[in-house]
This record gives sequence, structure tokens and C-alpha cells, in this order.
Amino acid sequence: MDIKIAGTEFSLERKSFEIYVQGCYRHCPNCHNPETQSFSGGTLVQVYPFIKEQAEKVKMFDNIIDNIYVTGGDLLCYVDKVAEEFSVEVYMAWYNKCKWLFTGCEEHDLPPWIWEYYDVVKCEPYDMNCRQEDGVFPASSNQKLIFNTDMLDKPRLFGVDPNYLTDLYVSTDFKGEKKWK
Repeated sequence: MDIKIAGTEFSLERKSFEIYVQGCYRHCPNCHNPETQSFSGGTLVQVYPFIKEQAEKVKMFDNIIDNIYVTGGDLLCYVDKVAEEFSVEVYMAWYNKCKWLFTGCEEHDLPPWIWEYYDVVKCEPYDMNCRQEDGVFPASSNQKLIFNTDMLDKPRLFGVDPNYLTDLYVSTDFKGEKKWK
């Protein structure tokens, strides 16, 4: 199966490897990544070989990368079959990392399979009228961080103490209601 990728990058500040999916039909005004909105941009890749190659790159930095971000664009703007296959491969490649999905999808429209593969989901569209001051995360107050508490039952995923998600919540500087799946 194929998907369009805008690019990837490491962030030492966030201890993350970030995958930017190309394509989003939401077109939120003042989008953070407007260059990833068009489905005609990016590079068409086959999901499995792409993720396998990226996992090899991340392996070199395994001791400093804690998080895998799937952002973009918006993975959930792809048909479910493509989005879920991509998510399966991300999960399998980085089962021991905290996997984040950034989407403009509204919470009530999140597909149920999301919780099989992601530990944290940032959802809801960016709304410039609800913009948070001083670079607070998430970027607009209508957006939500949802933590998958099912992952607390799988401490092998984190290799750290089971309160990892609680610690993660504190480290995000999220000033709003804590929301647990």
C-alpha cells in the first residue's frame, strides 16, 4: 500500500522522530504546516519498506528517542485502510516508543482502531480564534490530548515506570483538562 510523505526529522528537544504525512483536506486557517496540505506534494512511498527504512535510522539514536510522532498533513485524511496499515507498521517498528498521532479529526470521529496503535492522540482542528499564548501545547485551546490508558497495562512498551503517561502529561505543558481515553 502507498502513502505520500512530506518528510521526516529528529527533534532532540522533544526526544522524537517525526513523520510528516503529505495531504490534509481540513485546510485549517493558519495551519502550522500548510505545505503538507496538498495531496499532490510529497513523495509516494510503499508503507512497509518506508517504515522499515525509517526504523533503521531511528535505531542509531535509540537511547535518546522516546517518541514517534505521526503528523503532517493528517494521516486520518487518508482512507481507513491506508491509515490503519500505516499505523500498524509504525506500531510494530517502534513498539517500545511512545507513539503520538496529531490529527485535526474531531474526537467523536476518531476511528476505534486508533487505540490499538497510539499512546497519545492530539485531536480537533486548529482554531486561530482559540490560539494559546506563549507557544503552549496544544496550539489552540479547543484541541485535546487524549492519553491511551490501555497502555498502562503494557509497561513493556515503555521500559519505564507505569506512571509514564502521567509523567508525559506533566511534561507536555498542556494547560487544560486532562483527558483520558
